Amino acid sequence: MFMRLMAVARYRFIVELTVLFILVWTGCAVLIFAMEHGINPKVKSLGDAVYFLLVTMTTSGDSGVSPITVGGRMVMGIAVILSKLLTALLCALAAAVLIERKVKEEMGLKMHKLSQHIVLIGWNLKGQQIIRTLRSNPVLADTSIVVVADLEHKPVDDPLVLFTRAPYPIRGDAIERCCLAQAATVVVLANYNEKHHADALTAVNCMLARNLNPQARIIAELLDPGQRLYLETAGANEVVGIGEVGGFLLAEATIGNDEARKLLGFVANVGRSLQK
Repeated sequence: MFMRLMAVARYRFIVELTVLFILVWTGCAVLIFAMEHGINPKVKSLGDAVYFLLVTMTTSGDSGVSPITVGGRMVMGIAVILSKLLTALLCALAAAVLIERKVKEEMGLKMHKLSQHIVLIGWNLKGQQIIRTLRSNPVLADTSIVVVADLEHKPVDDPLVLFTRAPYPIRGDAIERCCLAQAATVVVLANYNEKHHADALTAVNCMLARNLNPQARIIAELLDPGQRLYLETAGANEVVGIGEVGGFLLAEATIGNDEARKLLGFVANVGRSLQK
C-alpha cells in the first residue's frame, strides 16, 4: 500500500511540475511582452514573446533575440533559472518512473491486466518446453503467458512471457497480479524441491485456481501416481505424470492436442484400475 501511494504521489508530482513549468513560461512571456513591446523590434506580438521565451527555456536560447529593458532581462534570467531546475526535476522523475516500471516487471512485482491468457504456476525443467511448444503453435504463438513462481527474475527472455513472483503455493496479491481469475488455461507444475508434499502443494494450487476461475482449463503435473485422485478432486481437468515424457504431454495438453488428451485419459483410466 505504501509503494502504491508513493507511485501515485510521484505521478502527481510530475503533473504539478509540468503545470508549474507552463505557468512560469506563460507568466514570464506576458511580462516580457509588457516590458519589451514597442521597445524591442523583435517582440511584435504576444505570440513572439511566448515563442521567444519557450526557445530560451528549453534550449540555450535564440541568439538573435534578447531583452533590451532591465525588467525584461530580470524576468528572462528568472525564467531561465527556474526552467533549468524544473526540467532537471522532470527528467529525473520520468527516469525514476521508467526504471521502477522495468525493475517491477523483471522482479515480478508488476500488476498485469490480462484476460484469456495462460498462467504457469511454478517453474521446473518442463517450463521451457511448454513455452517452446506454445510458441510453435500458430494459434497460441501470440498468447500471453504469465509465469508465477518463487524466482528472483523472469526465467525466459520472451516479450510475451510475463512474470509474477509468488510463493508456492500461490497466495496473497500475486493472485491478482497474474490475473488468475481471467485466465483461459492454468498449468500447475510440481515443486521438485518438495520431496514428500509436492503433489499436496499442487493440489492446493489446483483448488485455488478452480475456486477463482471455474471456467479455466487446469492441467496439473503429478509426481506420485497414487495421488492422481486428489488432483482430480482438486479441480484439475487433466493430470500429467508420465515421468520422462511428462514435459511433452504437459506442453501438448496445454495447446489442446487431442491425441495428448486421449493418451492422458487412457493413463488415468489405467491408474484408477490399478488403485482398485
